[in-house]
Amino acid sequence: MYFRFGAAVVLAVLVAVAGIAIEKRCLALRRALTREHYRYEVMRDLYARQRLQTQQLGAPARLFEALDSEHREMIARHPSDSRRQQIASEQSTSTRE
Repeated sequence: MYFRFGAAVVLAVLVAVAGIAIEKRCLALRRALTREHYRYEVMRDLYARQRLQTQQLGAPARLFEALDSEHREMIARHPSDSRRQQIASEQSTSTRE
Protein backbone atom coordinates (compact mmCIF):
# COMPACT_ATOMS: atom_id res chain seq x y z
CA MET A 1 0.00 0.00 0.00
CA TYR A 2 2.78 2.45 0.86
CA PHE A 3 4.57 1.38 -2.28
CA ARG A 4 1.60 2.35 -4.47
CA PHE A 5 1.17 5.67 -2.67
CA GLY A 6 4.90 6.44 -3.04
CA ALA A 7 4.82 5.51 -6.72
CA ALA A 8 1.78 7.77 -7.25
CA VAL A 9 3.51 10.70 -5.51
CA VAL A 10 6.71 10.19 -7.52
CA LEU A 11 4.68 9.97 -10.72
CA ALA A 12 2.81 13.19 -9.85
CA VAL A 13 6.11 14.96 -9.08
CA LEU A 14 7.64 13.77 -12.37
CA VAL A 15 4.61 15.00 -14.32
CA ALA A 16 4.81 18.37 -12.56
CA VAL A 17 8.55 18.68 -13.22
CA ALA A 18 8.05 17.73 -16.87
CA GLY A 19 5.27 20.33 -17.16
CA ILE A 20 7.50 23.02 -15.66
CA ALA A 21 10.33 22.10 -18.05
CA ILE A 22 7.97 22.27 -21.03
CA GLU A 23 6.62 25.66 -19.87
CA LYS A 24 10.14 27.04 -19.44
CA ARG A 25 11.02 25.87 -22.95
CA CYS A 26 7.85 27.46 -24.35
CA LEU A 27 8.64 30.76 -22.64
CA ALA A 28 12.21 30.69 -23.93
CA LEU A 29 10.95 30.09 -27.45
CA ARG A 30 8.42 32.93 -27.12
CA ARG A 31 11.17 35.28 -25.94
CA ALA A 32 13.36 34.25 -28.87
CA LEU A 33 10.46 34.74 -31.28
CA THR A 34 9.68 38.16 -29.82
CA ARG A 35 13.36 39.11 -30.13
CA GLU A 36 13.40 37.98 -33.77
CA HIS A 37 10.25 39.98 -34.52
CA TYR A 38 11.89 43.05 -32.99
CA ARG A 39 15.05 42.52 -35.04
CA TYR A 40 12.94 42.05 -38.15
CA GLU A 41 11.13 45.36 -37.51
CA VAL A 42 14.45 47.15 -36.95
CA MET A 43 15.89 45.70 -40.16
CA ARG A 44 12.73 46.57 -42.09
CA ASP A 45 12.88 50.17 -40.85
CA LEU A 46 16.57 50.38 -41.71
CA TYR A 47 15.87 48.97 -45.17
CA ALA A 48 13.08 51.52 -45.71
CA ARG A 49 15.33 54.41 -44.60
CA GLN A 50 18.18 53.27 -46.84
CA ARG A 51 15.83 52.78 -49.78
CA LEU A 52 14.45 56.28 -49.27
CA GLN A 53 17.96 57.69 -49.07
CA THR A 54 18.89 55.80 -52.24
CA GLN A 55 15.91 57.26 -54.05
CA GLN A 56 16.71 60.74 -52.81
CA LEU A 57 20.36 60.48 -53.80
CA GLY A 58 19.42 58.91 -57.10
CA ALA A 59 17.39 61.91 -58.19
CA PRO A 60 19.31 63.48 -61.11
CA ALA A 61 19.36 67.05 -59.79
CA ARG A 62 20.58 66.03 -56.35
CA LEU A 63 23.07 63.58 -57.78
CA PHE A 64 24.66 66.27 -59.91
CA GLU A 65 24.67 68.69 -56.97
CA ALA A 66 26.37 66.10 -54.77
CA LEU A 67 28.95 65.26 -57.41
CA ASP A 68 29.56 68.93 -58.10
CA SER A 69 30.07 69.75 -54.43
CA GLU A 70 32.39 66.75 -53.95
CA HIS A 71 34.36 67.84 -57.02
CA ARG A 72 34.72 71.33 -55.57
CA GLU A 73 35.80 69.95 -52.19
CA MET A 74 38.44 67.79 -53.83
CA ILE A 75 39.79 70.77 -55.74
CA ALA A 76 39.75 72.95 -52.62
CA ARG A 77 41.86 70.37 -50.76
CA HIS A 78 44.79 70.95 -53.12
CA PRO A 79 45.47 74.70 -52.87
CA SER A 80 48.93 74.34 -54.44
CA ASP A 81 47.41 73.76 -57.87
CA SER A 82 46.07 77.19 -58.81
CA ARG A 83 45.07 76.02 -62.30
CA ARG A 84 42.53 73.59 -60.81
CA GLN A 85 41.06 76.33 -58.67
CA GLN A 86 40.77 78.59 -61.69
CA ILE A 87 38.99 75.86 -63.70
CA ALA A 88 36.64 75.17 -60.80
CA SER A 89 35.73 78.81 -60.43
CA GLU A 90 35.13 79.09 -64.19
CA GLN A 91 32.88 76.03 -64.12
CA SER A 92 30.90 77.31 -61.16
CA THR A 93 30.33 80.71 -62.80
CA SER A 94 29.35 79.10 -66.11
CA THR A 95 26.85 76.76 -64.45
CA ARG A 96 25.23 79.63 -62.54
CA GLU A 97 24.62 81.62 -65.70
